[in-house]
Amino acid sequence: MLFNARRRRIASVLALVAALGAVSACGQNLAKSNFARTTVAAEPGSGNGSVPDGDINDPAVTPAVLRTIEPCGLVSKEVLSSLGTPEEPTSNLSSFGTCRAKAVDAGGKELSVRVEIGASTYLSSNGVTVSTVDGLPQIERKGKDGKSCEVAIMTLRKPERGISFSVTYDGGDSCATGRAVAAKAVKILHTSPAKYPAVAGTLTAVDPCTAADSAVLNEVVPHGAAELTTFHSCDWTPGSNPRVSIGFRHALPPAERDGNKKIDVDGVAVYQKVGTGNAAECKLEWQHKPWSGDDVEIVSVNYRNYDEKSKDEAVSCGKAVKVAKSVISKLPKP
Repeated sequence: MLFNARRRRIASVLALVAALGAVSACGQNLAKSNFARTTVAAEPGSGNGSVPDGDINDPAVTPAVLRTIEPCGLVSKEVLSSLGTPEEPTSNLSSFGTCRAKAVDAGGKELSVRVEIGASTYLSSNGVTVSTVDGLPQIERKGKDGKSCEVAIMTLRKPERGISFSVTYDGGDSCATGRAVAAKAVKILHTSPAKYPAVAGTLTAVDPCTAADSAVLNEVVPHGAAELTTFHSCDWTPGSNPRVSIGFRHALPPAERDGNKKIDVDGVAVYQKVGTGNAAECKLEWQHKPWSGDDVEIVSVNYRNYDEKSKDEAVSCGKAVKVAKSVISKLPKP
């Protein structure tokens, strides 16, 4: 009995020493982490549950819905408020689906988050952590620099596309930050996300894979197949040759600069630019309607063929124009 009691007292002392050592170690780690563990709180449900497979049938995140979402609403000051002191997010100068935001944490360190709606979310690469958030697959890739991380929410299986949150945080946990922002963003998407105004003729709601007549596309790129590259751009015969790409974005109006040549296509002022590489390439751009400030909504059609001579401008641009005519006729009128 005395032996057992003595052994219990020794065990208690050792446990107390171990606990004090753990507290001391935690204090050192928190000091080095620049308060990241107190400013980045895990969202309830984030990363929990089994990873879903098969098709994604969530009506809140279909391509048709996501192409209308205003991306800055997913990284708003309210979303980033738990990370520190946020700034107003800034929309991308040319993309409908991209926005960037910054915040300063409790230790004075800056973090930035870039959201891209329609980004690639490939699972088949090294160093990927896969989990789930609100029923959607979540893919996490930590940067080699130790201060960046990409957390992506997959919303489409074929092709693998979704919403990526690219975080840079020198002095904090960039992946934990990305998970926290992504979890809040998914909750927003499932409740009341900010959307672009549904004004007449806007390209934000148009499926780029249906922007041209299939008969015309089959003539220009025989045996082609359509594939979204983002939710606002599409390729025919992706990864093969020849290829046609159609995309929508906002930017300053196209003009006769940087090699652009103004031509008329069915009464529309179109700006044509021939590629300078080994492949035959011709890119066409034109203004569709006003956007905001000095920006306008822009349509682009790009034809590329590595089997044709790069100097054969008439061939490549003739095919691009044929597709452009079809797009002009099918797009909603401003």
